[in-house]
Amino acid sequence: MFLRKENEDDAAKGRRAAIDRQILELREALNVTPSLDDARIRLDLAALLSWRGEYRPVLNLITPLTGECFPVDISIEARQMVADIYFRHDQYDLANRTYHENLAIARESGDEYWVARARDGIAWVLVDVGDCTTGEFVEAQKVFEETLPLHRSFGMKVPEAMAHYGLSRAAAGMGRYDEAAEHAMQAIEMMKEHGNDYLLQLPLLQLGNVYRDRSAYDRALPFYRMAIDAADHSQDPYSQALIAFHYGLLLKWMDDGDSARWWWNSVLPTIAELEFPRLGSEICHGLAGIAANRSEFAEAYRLQIESQTYGNKVGVISPILQNQQMVLRTALHLTGQLENRLNYLTAGVQASEDGIFVIGYPDHGMETGEFVIHFANSAAAGMFGRKPADITHLLIGTVWKSPTASRILEPSRRVYETGERCSLDPVELEFKVGNSRWYSVKIAKIIDGIAWTVSDVTERERMRQEILAQRDRLAEQNDRLLALDKEKSEVLGIAAHDLRSPIGNIRALCDLIVANDPQSQKHVSLIEASADSLLSLISKLLDIERIEHGDLNLEIKEIAFAPTLSQIVEQYAAGAKEKQIAVTLQVHDESATMFADESALHRAVQNLLSNALKFSPVGSSVQIRTSSTGGNYRIEIQDQGPGISESDRRILFRKFARLSARPTAGESSSGLGLSIVKHLLEAMNGQVGCESIPGDGTTFWIELPAPAR
Repeated sequence: MFLRKENEDDAAKGRRAAIDRQILELREALNVTPSLDDARIRLDLAALLSWRGEYRPVLNLITPLTGECFPVDISIEARQMVADIYFRHDQYDLANRTYHENLAIARESGDEYWVARARDGIAWVLVDVGDCTTGEFVEAQKVFEETLPLHRSFGMKVPEAMAHYGLSRAAAGMGRYDEAAEHAMQAIEMMKEHGNDYLLQLPLLQLGNVYRDRSAYDRALPFYRMAIDAADHSQDPYSQALIAFHYGLLLKWMDDGDSARWWWNSVLPTIAELEFPRLGSEICHGLAGIAANRSEFAEAYRLQIESQTYGNKVGVISPILQNQQMVLRTALHLTGQLENRLNYLTAGVQASEDGIFVIGYPDHGMETGEFVIHFANSAAAGMFGRKPADITHLLIGTVWKSPTASRILEPSRRVYETGERCSLDPVELEFKVGNSRWYSVKIAKIIDGIAWTVSDVTERERMRQEILAQRDRLAEQNDRLLALDKEKSEVLGIAAHDLRSPIGNIRALCDLIVANDPQSQKHVSLIEASADSLLSLISKLLDIERIEHGDLNLEIKEIAFAPTLSQIVEQYAAGAKEKQIAVTLQVHDESATMFADESALHRAVQNLLSNALKFSPVGSSVQIRTSSTGGNYRIEIQDQGPGISESDRRILFRKFARLSARPTAGESSSGLGLSIVKHLLEAMNGQVGCESIPGDGTTFWIELPAPAR
């Protein structure tokens, strides 16, 4: 596209053909599936296509590069380009979110250049959606002032010039036109000095806008014409459409509506094809104004609707009701051609299930502070048990005599005075005597008074109250369950503590019996084994109780773990010998230390070795190994048992887990040991895991932090 036909010369066609060839070569070099090999090709191709205004093809091309499987430098550049694409095509929410995500990634990777670029992008969004009353221009100015010296230190002239352009936009938004002109000139000079002519049209356009907004039209015109030529040279359709819009605006302000309409209509097809919805909305709105001035009201209406259609694609709510009301009011005084459309609108309001009122002050009622009902739809009149014609043009006090009326009338007076909208949700009102119900009321000021939208939410409030009551009942039941659980734990703790003493007495008596009667050794050994098993179960129950109540009281410090492992192996030597199981200990470094609680580490390894011996067949072996991995030390316990199935692995560390494999010599298993190990390791900032192939043994491992060296 060329804004001026004279610019479509042989040199321009040659530049266009060269870019076409470059795009073709890059397309042919692409892989079918995105990969590290063609990532740079995709980025280069995306940059060219983006410059041509292609939106969705570019997103499809580079979005895969933003994944974690690509290096950070590729991912950051691709993500920045995705955000830029969203921004150029007016998807401000997506652009803003993507810029912020890229900012976090760039900061984490320590890449200051991309940090500055991402911050620039956030500032551009602020400038484009800015309002002089809400502070976006101030925030954008702060960002550009901070990134400008960074770009200068990087030696990046184009970003530095664009930061000046951004400062110009922000200053103009705040009405500081001299400052805006100065920054725009700096951007122009930098781009000319360094030969960066493919963005030159933007600061040229900005300088024209500054003079236009100061009503210096003669000074603005040369800069618009230079911007048009620069845009045609760069062949960037977005900036071409942007310049055509602003140039047309200047012409309209100079009372040359015909020329403005020609310029705007010349770029509308490109805007529709390449999806620049904000420009489309603003141009259609301008064309509607020109049509209305020419009494072409049907065309004005069509263009205003098209403007809103474009605006909806940006997520920007256009003031179509106010604008259209003005257009229709003028049209209805001159012609009846919009009467049907107005009837459709009225029918829609009348059919609404919500009550819609329009109220205002009558000429004689200002001192009394009374409102008169100008309009009420069927639903609104029905709230009083009447028809719309029965209440229209009456003072509201004569229709609504309930004391609850003040709950909506007082806020309405404040809205009328301040213009600020108000929402009452929920509010209890009585439109009919003795019939109190809950409503959601929205109050807004309109040109001739106040509009109410009243929705009956009684059923919703009833359900909400029921939900709150149910929540209270559940909370009460939960408190009872917690009390019962606490009582259970206390009883369990008392019972376990009280059982320890008699079981200890049983073991002492066994020792005494064996000493006096050696022939009873076999039977006494069975009693001792049962007592030991019961003591082990009690210890585990007490451990679980302490874990659940957060009473572990661990003392995590740097300890040498080799002696602990040797002690545990010696402790279980007799049991291993009885099952003819060879237990071997391989410590990679006898002097190695880890951060742990010595007693908790002892209990954890003890549980794992006990399990390994229980589930190992007679005549097998169990190996205990240590190693260093990353910043941790690992202890592995490998057996030659039946292994653990996939379904068992899912419940392995739960309390009272019952696995399909059974101890090989009929030993008891409480299902608590592995749960205790997991909680102990987590409390010491460690972790536990399992590797197993069914039928080929199991390896349990634990890892705990090693001291920094």
